Amino acid sequence: MSAATSPATVPAEKLSQHPRFLRVWASQSAGAVADQILPVAFALHAVQLGAGAGTIAVILAGRAIALVVCLLAGGILADRVSRPRILFTADALRTAIVLGTLFALDDLPLAALGIVTALSGVAESLSRPAMRSLIPALLPAALLERGNALVSAVQRSATLLGALAGAAIVTAIGIHAALGLAALLFATGALAVLGVRDIAAGNRPGSSVLADARAGIATVRRRPWVAAVMAAVAVQLFAGTAPSLTLLPLIAADRLGGELAYGFVLAAAAAGALPAIALAGRWRPRRPGTVSMLALTTYAALPGSLAFALPLPVTAVCFAVGGFVVEIYFIYWLSALQREIPAEVLGKTLALDQLSAFALLPVGYALTGPAVAAFGIRPTLVAAAVLTAAASAVTLLVPGVSTFSDPARARRGEAPGGNDHGG
Repeated sequence: MSAATSPATVPAEKLSQHPRFLRVWASQSAGAVADQILPVAFALHAVQLGAGAGTIAVILAGRAIALVVCLLAGGILADRVSRPRILFTADALRTAIVLGTLFALDDLPLAALGIVTALSGVAESLSRPAMRSLIPALLPAALLERGNALVSAVQRSATLLGALAGAAIVTAIGIHAALGLAALLFATGALAVLGVRDIAAGNRPGSSVLADARAGIATVRRRPWVAAVMAAVAVQLFAGTAPSLTLLPLIAADRLGGELAYGFVLAAAAAGALPAIALAGRWRPRRPGTVSMLALTTYAALPGSLAFALPLPVTAVCFAVGGFVVEIYFIYWLSALQREIPAEVLGKTLALDQLSAFALLPVGYALTGPAVAAFGIRPTLVAAAVLTAAASAVTLLVPGVSTFSDPARARRGEAPGGNDHGG
């Protein structure tokens, strides 16, 4: 039985008593800084060379496309082999990709950076499901919120640092220095996870890859509340994230103050997540789904703030609000899945969660340029804000979303994570 589903929990335990978790946490924190440096560095590099929204969208979409294509395979792999080994391989692969880009950058056309972000996204597709499905094997159920909050706290702090560092280094020194730092951080992450063992790795039953994929899909289909939230988040990334991230560097250069303003706004989104992490790590609301989905309606502040000529501080506050509500949702949602989903299909389910979230993101990037050309920046962003808010609100009509749990299971008095089989 996994730690996530074991009834034997010790409320008095502390995270410091779980060194394997702390090693994995340190590894992923280093990678989080590097993950943020790359898109910031590439976007600013493209703006410096005179690129428009279409080119920036191509560069940013590479990662999203790779995640859509490869996340399910990463989840299947996470349920079949050692997850720490997957984390090491993913960081080692990203180190090699960034170093190769560093040495070849002067000869690469801008569009080729989309291939680089796609290759990095393939490695991330391995890392994400492995990391999130490993946490219940490293911590008892009573510490899941605190563990997830600590992971998010350092990753969001690292994201803030990465956004500021990426913008500052590219502006002051150049993109080569930024890529060198990213490669060093990925290598540090790979070394930190060496020697961590996944004690559950040898207990996973073998099955075909197709059967594994069917098991993950069946797990979601049996839980309409899971499918509803996944669909809402997919729409939010399509309508809220894609247009905002595509147009932000251009708007920053045009009226917010330049390249450092771009990094400052991204850092504000990361900073906004920090108080949410502190809150979610301590507050266990009776209806976490209601809290989460209502909070997510305000993610519309991202495209909404860019639609009008707001000053830099106000734009940064709007992005901070977006970071706050995303983190509130994420910690409650991830902890609910770790409790509700059986361990043998958890990796696949988490991969499907991420896959569904990113499924429409490349489409959002692809449509942003044509939408701006056809309707203009402001109408595009206003429509994006409305769609973003509506996507979250309607999920509360689905039974189970308000509590992030199976209502039928709760009525039967069954424990979380039961009655699922791999077939």
